[in-house]
Amino acid sequence: FFYPWTVKPANILINRDHCTVHLRVHLTNKTMTRTYIRQRRSHTRSSIPLIILYGAHFFRKLPVNADRDALVALIDRLDSDVLELRNTIESSIANRCESIRGCYRSSYDECRSSFNSGTQTCPSKEQLGYAIPECGQGLNCNGIFDYGATSVRLPGALANGPNGNPTNPFVIEGICYTRTAERWMVDKYYEEQSFWESLGVPSPQMYYGSGSGMFRIHPARHSRECGAYDPRERPWYMAAVPSTISSLTKPRHVVIVMDTSRSMGQLMDNQANSANPVTKLAFMKNVVTSILRGLSNMDSVSVIRFGERVHLVGHPGSVPPYMWQRANPDLIARIVDAVNAVEVTGRSDWIAGFDFAFDLIDNSLRNIAATSRDNCKIENTALLFFTDGIYNLPDGINDQDIIDFVSSRVEQVEGRGEFFVHTFLYSLNNDDVTQVAKQISCAVDGFWKPVVSSMGIANVTNGYQTLFSTPLGTEFFYNYTTWSEPYIFASSGEPGYTVSALVYNREVDPPRFMGAVGTDISAEASRRIYGGTLEETDQAITEITNENIDTKFNTTCEDTRINLTYCEIQSIRHLSGGRSAICLPPVQKQVQAVAQLPGNTTGDTNTTDTEIIDIETTETVTLFDVFLNCSNAFIQNCPGMDEYPTDLWRNVALEDKSYEDRVCCEVGEDSLSSLCPKLDQISDTKLSETAIFSILFISLAITEILGCYYCFRYKKRKRAKEEIID
Repeated sequence: FFYPWTVKPANILINRDHCTVHLRVHLTNKTMTRTYIRQRRSHTRSSIPLIILYGAHFFRKLPVNADRDALVALIDRLDSDVLELRNTIESSIANRCESIRGCYRSSYDECRSSFNSGTQTCPSKEQLGYAIPECGQGLNCNGIFDYGATSVRLPGALANGPNGNPTNPFVIEGICYTRTAERWMVDKYYEEQSFWESLGVPSPQMYYGSGSGMFRIHPARHSRECGAYDPRERPWYMAAVPSTISSLTKPRHVVIVMDTSRSMGQLMDNQANSANPVTKLAFMKNVVTSILRGLSNMDSVSVIRFGERVHLVGHPGSVPPYMWQRANPDLIARIVDAVNAVEVTGRSDWIAGFDFAFDLIDNSLRNIAATSRDNCKIENTALLFFTDGIYNLPDGINDQDIIDFVSSRVEQVEGRGEFFVHTFLYSLNNDDVTQVAKQISCAVDGFWKPVVSSMGIANVTNGYQTLFSTPLGTEFFYNYTTWSEPYIFASSGEPGYTVSALVYNREVDPPRFMGAVGTDISAEASRRIYGGTLEETDQAITEITNENIDTKFNTTCEDTRINLTYCEIQSIRHLSGGRSAICLPPVQKQVQAVAQLPGNTTGDTNTTDTEIIDIETTETVTLFDVFLNCSNAFIQNCPGMDEYPTDLWRNVALEDKSYEDRVCCEVGEDSLSSLCPKLDQISDTKLSETAIFSILFISLAITEILGCYYCFRYKKRKRAKEEIID
């Protein structure tokens, strides 16, 4: 009745002489206030609208006036902030080697380190936006935060050194170069604090997650579970990774081929004495399901399994011609279930597996060509082949036969247009550099990776991810930001949005994807700023961000084309599989390069060897500069990498402490407190705001009923007296 006004009852006046009830309410919106006075005869039905009106006041909390301009301003501010953070991190990456100095004992660990008492504080629920349930309700007790610093989180597998320090040099580098960006985060927080306070919402947190698994966040805080957070597995990061974004600009068509022969049932490396041994088949399933779940509705996919026979996974009863299908949620769920149900059987026929895959690709391309003129939509085709490197069918087959067969099929498919079949081969538990899988990758400009059980799932497919990230590293997408779908925040447990931007090392060509930065805002805070419901706010955010993308990133097919140079291919090979995955030039060119190396006085270029370079021992700089002539294609190691600091945490004063002992504090204080959460438990015995409103609401209803009753009784007596007098 009062839409779009907010109802605020002011007072009720009961006139016993005229048996009337005067209701005065204030109706307010953002621009004006009106007073509405209503007079009702006090009969039974008059109580009903009054009760409804009071119920609307006490239990209605959502304003209905949507402010699109305010939401646009919010989106622009968060986009701008996250791009500034991106620029800061990229500048830090450019100086990553210098950042190693001063990195010793300079960062806070997510679980072990105590913060600076001069900058840490205990915000209330209203200030923080949520309460730490282990510490209370955020009234008198909450969790400690340090707004003058950042903290670092590492997956447990990376925190494998003393006191939870990393030993991987690239993870150490990530901690060190992001430390130099800490000052920017702190300054940005204080610079914009008044802006966010004016909106009535908490300041957004800011963070960076690297492709190696390192995560730095402002403000500094402690984690509930130590070593459990991997940014690469979080919804915000998965929405931001280039392969996800690239599928929105140009869809991908992914064909996955799984070797399910008997040998795939063997254990992965060094698993015999493991408490939880993993077979090659089980490991492959985890990788494949991860790839499937990373596809968007724009993509297409098919999964093939082969042993002695070939089957299309997740499509029972299907008949030729086989084609890939749109990767909608129902299809992905069905294929994932089918993949998890696969068992090993029989021997391995690589020719049959590859032949089925290329027939499927060829059929799909023919179908698209017949129904659409947009060849741009069929450019991103990827073939992912998983095996342990062992084949035994058909009888008499050899390595060269398989190489020639795959090469001819790739050439046949690529002859259909200006696009490529990006071929990825993964050898589980097999790092032999002479195996046929690697030779195939070299023959078709593909990518080979030896896979061991200690690899994280994200690391297995980093070459695949990087390949599809190359267009996103160009100038056309330099200011591209991504808004995630609403998801549950790890810290607050509440739904919200993350705004993210891609981070690249732009010192190499092509720029190398390094990770993503993010800043976030809760769904409730967004709703408050917009003024609509949560659903309306989410719809408005989607519309505004899509409009921004259409306006700012109206790219052509050529802008998003993946057409890698020789050096770019070698760079991705090196990133994915290390030096062993690099394909060397022909022997004669190797010899000529060796003859030109300093110290070679013979100039001898005669050889009959198939390979004169030892990839594993040749210095990487020499490998890229001299033998490959690709000096700008890879990230060079920093000097003294083997002497990186091994103690990165400022202190480990809270080692082995429980989460409550590390976090709980009294609101407004700058130290931990053993009185929490007891202080909030005591306050729980008091009536809540909702209970008070309920009591007041019921009291008002009873007051009206009693007033009406009193009025009728008074009037009845008055009439009786008048009759007696008459």
